Amino acid sequence: MFTVVSVGRLNGEYGKEISEIFAEFDAATAPGIPGLKRRQLYSYYDVFVHIQDFTGENADEKAEAAAKDSRAAELHERLAPLITAYDPTLADDRAAPFYHWEGDPPVDKETGLHSTVIVNRVADEVVPEVARLFGELDATDFPYRMGTRRRQLFSYHGVYFHIQDFPSENGTAVIDQAWKQADPRFVKICADLDPLVKKYAPERWRSTADQIAHRFYLWEASA
Repeated sequence: MFTVVSVGRLNGEYGKEISEIFAEFDAATAPGIPGLKRRQLYSYYDVFVHIQDFTGENADEKAEAAAKDSRAAELHERLAPLITAYDPTLADDRAAPFYHWEGDPPVDKETGLHSTVIVNRVADEVVPEVARLFGELDATDFPYRMGTRRRQLFSYHGVYFHIQDFPSENGTAVIDQAWKQADPRFVKICADLDPLVKKYAPERWRSTADQIAHRFYLWEASA
């Protein structure tokens, strides 16, 4: 499965309106987009996160073709009053992947997965170290014990996205439980990441739940 993460900025509390536009688009168009498996929309303060999963052979090429489809341009025009560029000086809205781990068997054919999206900040120079730390963790049985089916890390001009796929919408509770159980491996990686990955909005920080984005829309292809 190939994942595309696009980032924008919300002009207001338009989750309902954005959902309606995407629902109309996906009902008419999404089933005809080759390889498109799932679409999820998230908000985090004023950050808009659009996650698309493509599956099958040459999934990356299918994602590129979908982005260039004229229907995608029409959708973007409809959304323009509600979602703007995260930074007007940036030409591309796509986050860069820098780490991927997937359980066995792969998640390509699974349905009903829920992505828990953690948003923070990360500097480009520490990205390799963050990837190394997660590589060490995921080489153990910890992700299986936690119930993680897939982990992906993306960065977008200093913004950090940590995406974990779980079998159901219990991702926040699972992460909370990992803290309560105090597995030494979980405690260690949190401590190791602390100087590398910074809070997105430290002035609003109250608890670890404050780093988790809110999913407000889901479309998934029928099996």
